[in-house]
Amino acid sequence: MIEIEIPDDEGLPAARDRFAELSDTRQLLRGDPSASRKISAGRLYAYANSPAADPEVEAELARNVAARRAYRGYLQAAASYRPGVAIAASTEAIPPRRGVGCTVRVEPSQAEPDQYIVIVEIDPAQPAPEVPPSTLVLCDVEDNCHRFPLPSAHRGVIQFIVTEDSAELELLRDPRTEALLR
Repeated sequence: MIEIEIPDDEGLPAARDRFAELSDTRQLLRGDPSASRKISAGRLYAYANSPAADPEVEAELARNVAARRAYRGYLQAAASYRPGVAIAASTEAIPPRRGVGCTVRVEPSQAEPDQYIVIVEIDPAQPAPEVPPSTLVLCDVEDNCHRFPLPSAHRGVIQFIVTEDSAELELLRDPRTEALLR
């Protein structure tokens, strides 16, 4: 009799990713026509360097861990600033991210108890990129990268308000979430 060990809640996402990789490999080896409709590396690269939405690319990223990893690599290469992940020893509820030339931090709003202010500070002493950052990209530990538009900077500071239940805040609470500015 064959026994199959069912993964716990923590191991389930990894098992799903592994199954998806094996399924993609089988499709390619069998010559399955649906496998040839995959998103090309060039299209992923173009998507990483464009603010425009692409539903086909987004659908592929949602299901394909290899595509997510490649996309994250393109985003990292295209980033004008890389604040990275939070310092592990931080005692703050929402730890700041500090990189060369910039810091991303979150402060509670003084006006509304369920609102927070995300503050992106660009160091004026560092050489500025040709184009100021217009997008905050947050990548979780499963290589899901989420893009959020940024308002214009004022004297090297970008600020915007998020609510308690926003996707940005949920991602920033996890110290393992990587922040990129492009």
